[in-house]
Amino acid sequence: INVKDATYLNPAKEEQKTMAEEIEEGTSMDATQRKNQMAVLSNTTSEEDFARMQQEGFSLDQTTSNTIVTVTDKIKAELAKAGKDVSCFGDELTAEQIEAIAGSPELARQLSEAFQKADLPLTEDNLRETVEILGMAGSLSAPSDGAVKYLLDNQLEPTIENIYMAEYSGSGSYYPAPSVDISSFSAQIQAVIQTAGLEVNEETMETSQWMLENDIPLTPENISYAMALKGMEFPVSEEEIVERAAIAVEEGGRPKDAMVLDGYTLAERAQRAMDIVQSATDEDVAYVLEHGMELTLEGLQQAANRMAGTAATQPTGQAGAVATQPTGENAAVAGAENTQEYTQSGLNLIIAKRQLEELRLVMTAQANYSLLRQGISIDTEPLETLVTQLKEMENSYYQHLFAAENIEASEENIALYKEITGQVEEIKYVPAYVLGMKQADVSTINGVHKAGTALRDTFEKAGERYETLMTAPRADLGDSIQKAFRNVGDILADMGLENSEENRRAVRMLGYNGLEITEAAITEMKAADEEVQRTFKNMTPSVVLEMIRKGINPLQMDFAEVNRIAEEIRGDSISGEETRKYSEYLWKLEQNHAISEDERSSYIGIYRLIKQVEKTDGAAIGALVNQGAELTMKNLLIAVRSEKRSGKMEYTVDNDFAGVEKTTANSITDQAEAAYQTEVSYQNNCLKDVLDDMTPEKLRVMMQQTPEWESMTPEQLKAALAQTETEESGTDMAYAREQLAQLEQAANVTEDIYQVLQKYDIPNTMANVLAMESMIKDRNQMFRKIFGSGVKSPEEKPGIEDLEEIKEELLEEFGEAVSEPADMAIAQEKLGELAENVMKTMINSENVTSLDVREMRLLSAQLSVSSLLAKEEQYCVPVLVNDEMMNVSVKIVRGVDKKGIVDIMMESELRGKIAATFQAKENGISGLIATDNSETKEVLEEELGALAEELSEEGEAVSDIHCAYIDDLDLNHFSMGMYGVEADSETTEDKESESYKVQTSRLYHIAERFIKNIKETL
Repeated sequence: INVKDATYLNPAKEEQKTMAEEIEEGTSMDATQRKNQMAVLSNTTSEEDFARMQQEGFSLDQTTSNTIVTVTDKIKAELAKAGKDVSCFGDELTAEQIEAIAGSPELARQLSEAFQKADLPLTEDNLRETVEILGMAGSLSAPSDGAVKYLLDNQLEPTIENIYMAEYSGSGSYYPAPSVDISSFSAQIQAVIQTAGLEVNEETMETSQWMLENDIPLTPENISYAMALKGMEFPVSEEEIVERAAIAVEEGGRPKDAMVLDGYTLAERAQRAMDIVQSATDEDVAYVLEHGMELTLEGLQQAANRMAGTAATQPTGQAGAVATQPTGENAAVAGAENTQEYTQSGLNLIIAKRQLEELRLVMTAQANYSLLRQGISIDTEPLETLVTQLKEMENSYYQHLFAAENIEASEENIALYKEITGQVEEIKYVPAYVLGMKQADVSTINGVHKAGTALRDTFEKAGERYETLMTAPRADLGDSIQKAFRNVGDILADMGLENSEENRRAVRMLGYNGLEITEAAITEMKAADEEVQRTFKNMTPSVVLEMIRKGINPLQMDFAEVNRIAEEIRGDSISGEETRKYSEYLWKLEQNHAISEDERSSYIGIYRLIKQVEKTDGAAIGALVNQGAELTMKNLLIAVRSEKRSGKMEYTVDNDFAGVEKTTANSITDQAEAAYQTEVSYQNNCLKDVLDDMTPEKLRVMMQQTPEWESMTPEQLKAALAQTETEESGTDMAYAREQLAQLEQAANVTEDIYQVLQKYDIPNTMANVLAMESMIKDRNQMFRKIFGSGVKSPEEKPGIEDLEEIKEELLEEFGEAVSEPADMAIAQEKLGELAENVMKTMINSENVTSLDVREMRLLSAQLSVSSLLAKEEQYCVPVLVNDEMMNVSVKIVRGVDKKGIVDIMMESELRGKIAATFQAKENGISGLIATDNSETKEVLEEELGALAEELSEEGEAVSDIHCAYIDDLDLNHFSMGMYGVEADSETTEDKESESYKVQTSRLYHIAERFIKNIKETL
């Protein structure tokens, strides 16, 4: 019997798929699944998960829920709770409720901490079941012989529930068997004990005899399990039971499934499998084959146990002779004289060793955990099968990741993704000196990877230490490195250069490669090193995925070009990484009560000015270098302020600097020009690092420690920030919780929001869910923000035209554009440009808060959703009526027999809700105009004649238009197609037909005429 197999097999897992499997096998979900998935993510995504997503470049609000499931393994585990519905999570309890159910404040604390540690919600079900098993555990003592036999006979795992049942129910029929003489089997029994990894002593021999007397098969698994059960000690502390209950829930079970014995959880089994594979030797493999055992992890462990157990009593080479004699084909290895048989055995050994090495390459504890969670017993799977399963799991991960991001999961794309991410990860740990190898192409990822791995192998074969390409704070580079470069400080001093770590590292790179150490060479080496460090930051999994989507292969590109493309992908839009980081900076600034209001204003100004310098793409830095002025933060900030005031770049230096000798690019040599460009690029990249690393607390501490920071170069400021130590983990976690609260908000929206997303195939992201909810709750607020927000005047914001004038022109343009799809597309594009200017202006205001930035990101998401709706001919049209900005929703629906429907919806604070649906028939137009305001109904009825007349001007016959008062008018019913006709599927041929064009013209003109009429009427 293999007790562990019985423990982790999942007999209920037949053809029925779990929620996780359904999600991962396709991105198409109905509204209920979308909402359920968001609820699961809300209940399971922890602060640590949030941090991990940020590191991998996946924004919490912009990433689809499918992708979050894929990249966060813990979340996948939670979703796979035996296919249970999301309702099992329930709502988290308050501290008072937890204490009431737990019965004591101390137990309540233990429960809260344990489930929080496991990244799980402490729901009422979880809480009550945990309290119940605490009662069970409190009544247990060391298992009796009857209980042990019951557990072994029935292949039951050592859970609290099973041990309780075995003790109080299962052992009732146990009667001790009569004693038997086992002396003649002593050698075989000892062999089994040793194979189990146990010591042969009086206790293990007595337990073995007891098992044989009671008809319990004496196998290594059974003797190991029996000894563990007999050695259990009770009572177990409440804290330990609670922790084990939380682990059981995390691994897909319930609190009653908590394992009492160590080594039986999925995580422990996964790590044990890793340990077996990493420690297995060629001798273990040979032992397995020689003794006719199957090549499995279990077999390798037993071989290691036997060889360790017999080494003390057997001469070398005799291990394995105690238990059995070699049998069958494998006996040839032990001494058969038949050459052909011996050759086959030798070949088997080679194949087995190769399988073990291949398994080492593909196995990880995380992959093992995933296989175990699927009910696969990795202990007893043949190594060849296990390798295949692990590879399939890896490919499955990539397929799900690509599918979630709507990228073709072709073999070529997956292979390229693995190659890019693999090479970027590997070059982090090659010797840094590779960048000075002139005989190799080290300007690309591929070139550094090839030369770097070869150089690494050379160092490792020689047993020498080296500093890696990825820089990291370290106290000691190793004695050999320190001795080899002990005169670096003197070299820098002789050259008049700062004895900084960046300069020392550049000198080491040059010195190792025997290159001339000059100031220009040091600058060039630092710049090359900095580009590589930027690549490590920029090439996150999400960026690599986007490169593949765009058909870009970065492996052969220059590092500078790779970074340029990667930073474009990360984006500087309102929804991009740049704004997210600024929002986080502002939030942390607002939470830091050690910072005064004046300091707060100053810190925002510093951040924005540094960002503006960096955004000049080196122009500000280049101008100072070109003028011969000192490259200090103070001079750079003066230059940017000057540009901001004048609208053109003006560079000045203050009175501290005299004798500035200005040069131009035309008056210097090519070599000097190259040095100039290198210095500019390097210093600008340092500013990017400053922005990546800067937090309000770091800035506060650094400015206290280094008041003269304004006299620093960007390189020095970067180093100063990196060396500033603060304790910000608490703030980071608080920020993560604040972001996760928005995920909970998205999970709690009503299902009709998800129905709209599903209907129009809009990605299931937190941003889209909240954007759609906001648009439906307050239909006009999106346009109020764009057209009704105060903005800087042109004098205060040079480079941007008068936005008020642009707004007026765009409102007029929309009024005309409604009549033609092409014009609507142009107007929508201009709306996006206007909104981008408005949002950037608001974000760059002096009094901006993190809440303002969040609102602008929400507005950006609303515009994105509006664009997706527009592709389905559902438009958001800005209309100004009596100084009230309204969002008029226009929906074109093409019906059967080439007929069509126009649905128009709006909501006014003064006039209430108005919804109109017009049907364009062959013999004329019919329509219904509904409102929830009785006065509005009367006004509309009075104007029906005028509307009919306007429609008739377009050559339309108006057959029937009515007005209706509906007290509980629901505009969402119109937007969801609850009234009217659903759209027919359209082919390219349909769209190119003359009848289609005629129908299109009719429908859009109806919308235009009604909007003009309603605007005049109201």
